[in-house]
Amino acid sequence: MLSSIQRSKRKSRNVKLIVGIPLTIGLLVTPFGLEQLNRKPDDTLDVFVGMDIGYGDEQVALKLIDKVASYVNLIILGSLNVTMDTEALTRVCDHIYQKNLHFIVYVGFAAEGYTPPRGPDSGFFNLAANRWGDKFLGVYLFDEVGGKLIDGAHSVNVTETENYSEAAILYTHHLNYFLGNTTKFYEPAKFNLFLSDYALYWFDYLSGYDVVFTEFVGNNSRQIAAGLGRGAAKTLDKDWGVMITWNQLDLFVEDPDQLYSDLILAYQNGAKYIVVFNSPGEFNAPTEFGTLTVEHFDAMEKFWNYVKARPPFVEFPANEAYVLPRDYGYGFRGPDDNI
Repeated sequence: MLSSIQRSKRKSRNVKLIVGIPLTIGLLVTPFGLEQLNRKPDDTLDVFVGMDIGYGDEQVALKLIDKVASYVNLIILGSLNVTMDTEALTRVCDHIYQKNLHFIVYVGFAAEGYTPPRGPDSGFFNLAANRWGDKFLGVYLFDEVGGKLIDGAHSVNVTETENYSEAAILYTHHLNYFLGNTTKFYEPAKFNLFLSDYALYWFDYLSGYDVVFTEFVGNNSRQIAAGLGRGAAKTLDKDWGVMITWNQLDLFVEDPDQLYSDLILAYQNGAKYIVVFNSPGEFNAPTEFGTLTVEHFDAMEKFWNYVKARPPFVEFPANEAYVLPRDYGYGFRGPDDNI
């Protein structure tokens, strides 16, 4: 994390090989041949389309929720300024519920050690199930643990191992321990665990996550990102999603036309969750709504109408696949990426 009260989406970077770092994915199916996709016979909307409010206070969150409420069905409350204030978080969740939207609450690593995590009070998620029912989808627990690991910038450290298998075991066991300590802090509440990441999706799932959002970031291949995320989820019988994050050059979201194209690509590849990251009040955000402009919101609304008019995709025939050695992985961001 970049500070004790805030988080950010890191840019994907091409860096030199870091020896001893584990990587992910044993099997992925790449999303080619989209024109051959089969569709469900009905037109029910069974995909979650939303926005991640990554920064800002309670008033900022309320303003953004009102802005997008007519063309999303999911809000991720990603600002620790909100999620660490249980009273404010409860008010914001009440507002989301009144808007008939689903929501996910972000919880960060403990400031030191394993507990307490940076999030609401220990009884909050037990309240959530009773107060908001199925509108509360779960907890976004930590952030980009796999990607930060291969870039050497994360507290789930695996720095020296004998081989890839040992690295894989250490990573999954260590991360699972982090997850277990955090969920135990909130017992007896039960909830699904969500994560956004740009590498190691396979091992993220093995560590205990229920849903992993693969990130569309910078100029990295969207097709490979979708294939990696979908391949891991499909093989392990999990749900997956897409988080559209930074433009690599200026730390702001991509232009509206590219955003719309990426939203369509995520949907056509079968992502169950499709989320746009927004960063109000940070990095000199250019508009009153954060890193998103009015044109970005227009693209999101256009996508919402696109989804409502078309049944979801359920079959994903692919004519190419990458198969990597057991417990071996590769960042897939360029020829010099980490292993």
